[in-house]
Amino acid sequence: MSIPTTLAATRTALLALLRTVPAVGVVHPCERYATDERGFKQAYLYTHSDPAADAFGAEPHIRGWYIRRTGTAEVNANGRILNEHAWLVRGYLSFKDAIASELIFDDLVERIRDAARMDASLGLPGLLGASVAEERGVQVGSAGPVVFAGVLCHSATMELKTRNWAEWRKP
Repeated sequence: MSIPTTLAATRTALLALLRTVPAVGVVHPCERYATDERGFKQAYLYTHSDPAADAFGAEPHIRGWYIRRTGTAEVNANGRILNEHAWLVRGYLSFKDAIASELIFDDLVERIRDAARMDASLGLPGLLGASVAEERGVQVGSAGPVVFAGVLCHSATMELKTRNWAEWRKP
């Protein structure tokens, strides 16, 4: 599998990877916005295709993610351009104490981290690191309750870095 050569291709690969995680919910390629809470909530509303996936069953609930590029570092390596992109993945899940939704959310975060750890489409070794001392994989930056679209939710931010050789663009 070849690694992406553009930011857009890397975003597409990351989006596709996240969407392979079972019961991940709605995954957006960028942060969504709506002019009212109803529209905002609708953009992240999810119902399992398999009600046995977890304790939310067939109940519609907020379960969604968005991807944002937060930075890019560019270096010249032997006459080629190497880009290292920093990414933020932020997710939300409806808070429902009766079913211990925090545990469902934590498991979902870990399944996303597992999927990224094993995927070669995002520009290894950027994702795995070159040594045991180097930061590896998807880092959980923060996790905790938030009010999202007027609903109490779990939220987490995850960060990762990808690398790709860039194609020279002609003006």
